[in-house]
Amino acid sequence: MKKIVSSLCLIALLFSCQTQSKQENIETQTDVQKLAEAYEKQDGEVVVAIGDTLIGTDDPHNIAIPYAVSLASLGNYEKALAVLDHKLVNNPDDYYLYETKANIYTVMELYDSAIENYEKVIEMKPTYARPYINEGMIYERLDYKDHAIRNYMAALRLFAMNNFVDEVFQFGQKILELDSTNVEAKEIMEQFSGQKIRPQHSSNPYKKEK
Repeated sequence: MKKIVSSLCLIALLFSCQTQSKQENIETQTDVQKLAEAYEKQDGEVVVAIGDTLIGTDDPHNIAIPYAVSLASLGNYEKALAVLDHKLVNNPDDYYLYETKANIYTVMELYDSAIENYEKVIEMKPTYARPYINEGMIYERLDYKDHAIRNYMAALRLFAMNNFVDEVFQFGQKILELDSTNVEAKEIMEQFSGQKIRPQHSSNPYKKEK
């Protein structure tokens, strides 16, 4: 009888632990969803408040980037960069982590560090247009027109290759504002003259690829 009672107690204890574990998982999933919704609404305070409890040491829920971006939006740049650096230890090939670092450095006006990280993104993913554009904007802000044009041209070529008509004219015009004699920019824009609708493509040089 004692053995039966002990067994029943053990089963009850295991069931209780499993139920508690399931409840904790549900609560965690709800918190992750709330964090995602807050990030979508750009509510940095809510993201950070939830992220403080979820991030852990190994970032099991993969929230490092929204958490870091939200920290930076609240002015906590050093912690944001530390979160990204910690994530990079086990994810050295995630170029989006470097891009996020570069964006934060740009906001901090630490342009050398921003450019260094954008260059890492370009090295890892040369078909991704965004780092060329962001780096070009830094050079333009610093009045290094030749460097800005070089980066905008790299983005323009990608947009032309993928038939992103709107961006072709947007950045083609930007290049001509910096250098009205730029022959290549003019030629690329002429190739797309008369096109108004952007076709659908599997490759998007404007967005991160998974």
